[in-house]
Amino acid sequence: MDAEKILKLSPDVLRELLGGLKPATFSKQEPHRRSAERWPFPGTVEVWLPDDCYGDRHLLATLHNLSVGGLAMRTRRPVPSDTRISLAIHQPEMSCYGHAIVRHCTSAPVGYLVGVEFLFSQSEDDPDHVGGDC
Repeated sequence: MDAEKILKLSPDVLRELLGGLKPATFSKQEPHRRSAERWPFPGTVEVWLPDDCYGDRHLLATLHNLSVGGLAMRTRRPVPSDTRISLAIHQPEMSCYGHAIVRHCTSAPVGYLVGVEFLFSQSEDDPDHVGGDC
């Protein structure tokens, strides 16, 4: 990894990561549908699933879009809604890590499109910080 910084996920860290993004088009989403605009943002997301998940609990996903409140990623396996995950977003400028909850998982032509909402107040000392039915 060539990232200059490794930071805990926060709205400020995400704003910094998104700061250099200058979208060439307008958003297709309806007004007021989301609290934060999502923009196409290629990259890698490292995901750790809860201990009670079957199979591999560590996976690499392709970042599809990103906002201050969440992201969408493409995975090879489904991750059920309401599953709490740990994740890291890797970009050349920085890597950030934190927690999220899966809001949707949709079958795609190749793999699955998984949408997550970031959990900024999640305590790393909380033994229940990751959980869900996988």
